Amino acid sequence: MIFRLLLISAASALLSTVALANASQEMNEGDFLDLVDASGHVTVQGNGVAGVNANAKAQGLSSPAIGYWSPEGHCFVMPAPGPCNGVFKQ
Repeated sequence: MIFRLLLISAASALLSTVALANASQEMNEGDFLDLVDASGHVTVQGNGVAGVNANAKAQGLSSPAIGYWSPEGHCFVMPAPGPCNGVFKQ
């Protein structure tokens, strides 16, 4: 019974993180940092989403990222006024 409860709790936590990740809008900082800390994830920085995706592609990673974030909130502004961060699966 305890194992089942633990399994359900872990699954719901994982699904909520996946649901928060959206490749067309920035995540909030806390959710992004949770993805950064997860095993098997790589953080890539670039100028806007296009720059992040180009740098990720150069590293052999597939786009889009699991999530994007910048302190200024401008990852999806065109043209990008500054750096953006993305988290990708290795």
